[in-house]
Parts: sequence; structure tokens; C-alpha cells
Amino acid sequence: MNVSELVRAELARHDWTALTCACLDSAEHLPLVFETLLTAESPQDARGYALSGHVEYSGIIAECTGPAIGVILAALAGEVSPAVRSEFLETLACAAYGSGYDTAPPAARANDEFRAMVREGFWLLMQAGLTGSAQDAEAVADLCEYYDLGDQKSAYYLLLLRERVRAKSKRRVARR
Repeated sequence: MNVSELVRAELARHDWTALTCACLDSAEHLPLVFETLLTAESPQDARGYALSGHVEYSGIIAECTGPAIGVILAALAGEVSPAVRSEFLETLACAAYGSGYDTAPPAARANDEFRAMVREGFWLLMQAGLTGSAQDAEAVADLCEYYDLGDQKSAYYLLLLRERVRAKSKRRVARR
């Protein structure tokens, strides 16, 4: 896979060295993490590179979380491997439940910012949830529920996602 121009633009839009990472260092290493994940041809190629512990850590968000969500949404607009898509969706779900460091914006303000980003990326998330694994569908459904998008469109797609989770889970059990 390649890093799309959209992802490159979103990475370039932020001063990562000025942002605090959840690992408590500067977030200057995050562009390399994103590029490695997006270009890895196998899970072994990405070994040691993950967003967990950087974009969020055990439900704690950092200054870099918002910009990283933008990069994730930009990446989901293109082609990503199933493993990376799952990691991105899981990261979004963990960030949704997160609370901030003292140096990060207050959690309520961050939640409003993230909710707006999820609304903007609604169709990208639905595409990932409706075409990905049961875990992907569940992560996207959880995002919709957590952010309580509250309109008829999101309620309809939330039902589709939950049905996809049930159907895929039944198939998985039947195969055993």
C-alpha cells in the first residue's frame, strides 16, 4: 500500500513536534508510525509500530489525538489493509472514551471536536463498518452510539452496523 496524497497533506498540516504524545514525548514520531502502518505489506513489516500508546493510552488522550484522528479519516478515504483499518477504527473508539491530560484540552471540548470529526467522516466510517469485519462494524457502531449523532440517518446506519455484527458473529460461531 501507499501513503495517499490526502494523508500526506493531513500529516503536513500539523506541527507534530509541538504536540504532546500519549507516550509523554513529542508527537514528532507519529508521521513515521502512520507511514509505516500504511505501507506495511505484512504484519511483520509493521511490528513495533502502533497507534495505541501514542494517540491514546489506556483511554487517556493527548494533544496529538485530534490531529491523529484527522489522519485516520484521511487514510480511510483511500485503500488501507484490513489490519490497519481495524487498528484505525479501534483507535477512534478508544479516543472517543478518552479523557485528557492536564496539558491536553479539557475532555468535554475534545469530545465536541471529535464528534465534529466523526460527523465529517461519517461516510468513510460507514464504508469501513459495512465492508469490514464484525469488529470493524462494532467499532463504528460504538462510535455512532458514543457520540450520539442522533439523527435518522445515523440511527438507520447504526441498525445496519449492529445487524452486520450479529450476522457475522453467527457465521463465525457456525463455522466452529
